[in-house]
Amino acid sequence: MTVGPASAEDLVRALDAAAQRGRVLDFWWRDDDLQEPAPALEPLLSFAARTGWAPGLAVVPEGMDADGLAARLDTTGAELLVHGFAHRNHAAQGQKKCEFPAGRSVAEMRADATAGLRALIAVFPDAALPIFVPPWNRIAPGFVAELTACGFSGLSAFTPRRNAEPAPGLKCVNTHIDVIDWRGTRRFVGIGAVREAIIRHLAVCAAGAVDPEEACGLLTHHLVMVEEDWRELGALASELATHEAVRLRAPSDCFCF
Repeated sequence: MTVGPASAEDLVRALDAAAQRGRVLDFWWRDDDLQEPAPALEPLLSFAARTGWAPGLAVVPEGMDADGLAARLDTTGAELLVHGFAHRNHAAQGQKKCEFPAGRSVAEMRADATAGLRALIAVFPDAALPIFVPPWNRIAPGFVAELTACGFSGLSAFTPRRNAEPAPGLKCVNTHIDVIDWRGTRRFVGIGAVREAIIRHLAVCAAGAVDPEEACGLLTHHLVMVEEDWRELGALASELATHEAVRLRAPSDCFCF
């Protein structure tokens, strides 16, 4: 995303404007690429505990440290989402990375998606949600309708959704604010840039350019973040949580599970 620093006061003004329009703004939070309880996971869990904001942790099922994750995440309140199957690129040469691209066998993709969900439920019977998070936030449009047959009732990628129900029985709630500068430093963009991205998103919602009923999704990647990044996000979470127009929601709230 384009970085541009905004102050806490700037964000409050944008939230105030939403409140004056009678809007209640739901925010949710997804973190991608979890496979093991690595040291980088600890600041994320501390952030979640401090803020009381339940994360949606997108887990790569193939090769995950099942015992380690089960032990570490027990009692944390985290909710687990299915991050593809192996986070393996199956796109044709020259195409953007995608594990579930057009051109790949539908039978293979159904088998992988089904296996991923079953693996996560086996490890986290109470915390796993039937929400599919495609690696690299890409999925063949033609495969979306196959997800319900694989056991899923939710889909989450990136950028504003085009359809709240892209297939019968499948609810879509995407993320919109990526806190990592993937095209530059590949590090945290800073709290000012995150605020600015939220303000821009609220503006396009107010203009009716995107679905204003979709919860605003914050996207983090704990593996490329450090403790100071989470401290800054803690300040942002406080700014959001203390505003009358905002609700910090768990994934299960947004997907109505």
